[in-house]
Amino acid sequence: MDRWQIAVLTFLASVVVSFVLIRQTIPFATSRGMLDTTGPRKVNPNRLPRIAGPAILAAFLAGLAMTWILGVDRFPSERNRLLLLVVASVLLVSVMVIDDIRGISAGLKLGIQIAVAAVLVVPYGWDRSWGIAINQFNVPIAGTIRFGTTIAILFSLFWIVGMMNTINLIDGLDGLASSLTLVACTILFLHTYFWPRDNPQFTISLLPLALAGAVIGFLPFNWHPSKIILGDAGAYFLGLGLGVSAIIGGAKIATALLALGLPIIDVAWVAVDRLQRRSSPLTADRGHLHHRLLDLGLSQPRIVTTVAGVSLAFGIASLLLPSRGLKLGAIVIVGVILLATVIVVATVDEEGKRTIRTRLPLARDR
Repeated sequence: MDRWQIAVLTFLASVVVSFVLIRQTIPFATSRGMLDTTGPRKVNPNRLPRIAGPAILAAFLAGLAMTWILGVDRFPSERNRLLLLVVASVLLVSVMVIDDIRGISAGLKLGIQIAVAAVLVVPYGWDRSWGIAINQFNVPIAGTIRFGTTIAILFSLFWIVGMMNTINLIDGLDGLASSLTLVACTILFLHTYFWPRDNPQFTISLLPLALAGAVIGFLPFNWHPSKIILGDAGAYFLGLGLGVSAIIGGAKIATALLALGLPIIDVAWVAVDRLQRRSSPLTADRGHLHHRLLDLGLSQPRIVTTVAGVSLAFGIASLLLPSRGLKLGAIVIVGVILLATVIVVATVDEEGKRTIRTRLPLARDR
């Protein structure tokens, strides 16, 4: 079977399973009261089901299963790492769905994230064919920088945990986190399927493709006005999937940073702002860029399409730029522009459209 046929069937398997399971999850969660809370920080006036995580995970696993059914040939080391990804994903969603139903503390959630990331990364310390780690990356002028085992493990833990929290923290508007995940998955798929032209990573490309299919099946129910939201289990799993997809076949950090530059800078800015106010970075408020734009009068669909469009443009640029130096320059320029945008919007006055800040003890940004 041709590669494009395998890719199409993998994608369709994830889309169909996601759509069917999400459609069934909505009445199931509603009838059992598995609903999100409401409050001044929430953008949805109604309580919505928040247990999309298991359905999205099942759809992603269905896509992976399809690749096995179709006989995709993988190296032993890749099979080992995929097994770790499946174990870590099931563990993460199984625990975080408890948080979506009953709630757990922010500190415990962070500990769970680190433990899940450790399942993926720590085996690298004794067997390079198992662990998923960033052991080197390319820097213009300096060339390739290689990490020792300890630094590689620590940096990889930071990357994966950071990606999980980034997706969770931007899940503040209908369709925002899922749309940005879809954009990033698309860019990562194109990067691994077509580039580099002399050595495309076809088997690796199927990971972001399966994740994209799971998101597309969910997005129609999550678009404004949404019928279901990701919840912590769904958001953390999408972050885990993105983080692993960007490094499992060789670090594609520059590509991921350009595709997710806006949400990453927004999350970093909000964290710094909260620390300056002597508040925990995990304390929820309405300080994110999407909340500020909403308070300025923009509609949710307009904000989501604009942010996703900007991310898509930067992601495409990461694929088309011919050299590492240009990519680094693009990251710096994009970072400065986006940071300036976040700061300008953040300093707008409330009577003249200043953002309302509501401090809540919950460590959720939804």
